[in-house]
Amino acid sequence: VLLVHASGNDGKDLEPGTGNRNFPSAFLNDGAQAPVWLEIGASADDLTALAAPFSNYGQTRVDLFAPGAQVTSLAPGGGIQTADGTSFASPVVAGVAALVLTYFPDLTAEQLRAIIVDSATRYAGAESGRPGDGELVRFGTLSVTGGVVNAAEAVRLAMERTGS
Repeated sequence: VLLVHASGNDGKDLEPGTGNRNFPSAFLNDGAQAPVWLEIGASADDLTALAAPFSNYGQTRVDLFAPGAQVTSLAPGGGIQTADGTSFASPVVAGVAALVLTYFPDLTAEQLRAIIVDSATRYAGAESGRPGDGELVRFGTLSVTGGVVNAAEAVRLAMERTGS
């Protein structure tokens, strides 16, 4: 099973030594990392900003970003709402995982994780406001991939890797 987890909405760096943590986490007490976990930050609704200002981040702790700002969805109790949060971004990635598995049901959780990570659209060298303080930094310093989820590329990569 692939676990897709929201990184949190505190605008904090989750790197070791910062004192900032988000639970649950892919990292165990002994430092080992769960091999089937994706930690997701929220990308902004404006690609010139890339990272949403509220999203937690971390060059080794957040795997990739997905749309999580100004997301219109169903509201509790009925109706619709527009809101922000990594809890909106992580279901986007979970949806991409479900899409890929629909067409490639024999993929393992590890293979699926690799496809999603490897297919992210890379913006590592682009400048983005760092969540929390807005200082301009390279987007690649905010996550493992420096990328944003890409559903079409994930399907293409799954086709390539499975020979379909």
